Amino acid sequence: MSKEKSLFKSFMGTASIRLFASCLSVITGIIYARFLGPEQYGLYGYVMSIIALLTLPVTAGIPNLIIREIANFQLEEKWQYLQGIISWSRWYVLITSFVIVVVSILAIYYDFFKPSVAPLLLIALVTIPFRGLLTQQGAILNGFRRPVLAQVPSQVLAPVITLALLFFLVFNNSELTGEILIRISIVASLLAFALSAWYLNKIIKQESKIEKPKYLIKQWHLSLTPFTLMTIIGTLNAELASVFLGWLDSTESVAFFKVAMQGMILISLGLNSINSVIMPQVARFFRQGDLKQTQQLLTKSVRISSLVSLPIILVLIFFGQFAIEILFGKEYLSAYPLLVILCIGQAVNVLMGSVGLVLNMTNNEKYSLRSLLITLFISVVLLVFLIPNYSAIGAALVVSIGLILWNVLMAIDVYKLTGLRTWIM
Repeated sequence: MSKEKSLFKSFMGTASIRLFASCLSVITGIIYARFLGPEQYGLYGYVMSIIALLTLPVTAGIPNLIIREIANFQLEEKWQYLQGIISWSRWYVLITSFVIVVVSILAIYYDFFKPSVAPLLLIALVTIPFRGLLTQQGAILNGFRRPVLAQVPSQVLAPVITLALLFFLVFNNSELTGEILIRISIVASLLAFALSAWYLNKIIKQESKIEKPKYLIKQWHLSLTPFTLMTIIGTLNAELASVFLGWLDSTESVAFFKVAMQGMILISLGLNSINSVIMPQVARFFRQGDLKQTQQLLTKSVRISSLVSLPIILVLIFFGQFAIEILFGKEYLSAYPLLVILCIGQAVNVLMGSVGLVLNMTNNEKYSLRSLLITLFISVVLLVFLIPNYSAIGAALVVSIGLILWNVLMAIDVYKLTGLRTWIM
């Protein structure tokens, strides 16, 4: 099988998993929106955005570091260090989760959060360690070049379990509330984690030699720091919009913004899928000094992701209003202008290719960090000024501006540092 066919086959497998997961996410989002209404759905979305931010210190940077290190250790047959990165990353997730949960409970106790938010947030904190471990286990599978299987626990198992529990409650005419949805999420994460851990143990035995672990703790922490900051800043650029809306505007605005973001799940399908496939390969080719193979891989990948994502963008722009009314209801039509604005930013994101991935897999993560810091600073300033005046429209504008800015800055750095072109040609 040619390398191009192999890449396309891996992409299609990963994309199929992500498409399935995206459809599940949209379906659950529709059920949430219809059964909770804008106010309760906005409150639920606000709480889960806070959880996403609190989970950042636990998971941020871990996938990039694990994938790069496992790919390199397996290539060089350094089995002791490979076992070390697996063990160290697991303990890192568990200890960091414990610290975050304790600090969050103290913040709730001292009334840092609104009374309407605190009870839901207290329950939702349970999901943090499970999210962290699912992320860590998926990264290990991806490092072993199993990109399709790496997506299954978090992208398929957890959503399927969530949807099954939802349908059970709906068909039994049970009342759906934000608290019930959070409890469903906890059960789904727990079951997905257990199944993932069982399967991962088999893969580790197949793909490596079980030897006494050796650790490069200082080196891993030094590498993790920029990866962590990059992930935190990158997620903040998206999640801060929801948090600022809940803080400076209303929970209804958060609901409209969350509905518009459902479309972004579908658009990002192509790029996220291809990134999962090529991440360990970019690290390997660049480590071997094979820039020609690396460039060919990047060129093919951006073409595949554009072929998948651009038609979705056009459909959402021209038929998004109809889709929102049919799927979510007339009360959510205010989300359509936000959807159009977000689509423009995503179009640039897709066409620029895997800019951040290339910098991270070629040991140039500090340049990714610089671009994201610049973007975060500009985004925070814009959110403070635009949300009070333009509500959710302002939040959507900031997210799209942030996407465009960091893609352009990183693409310039990629070309200057490596001579590689990530954008579509």
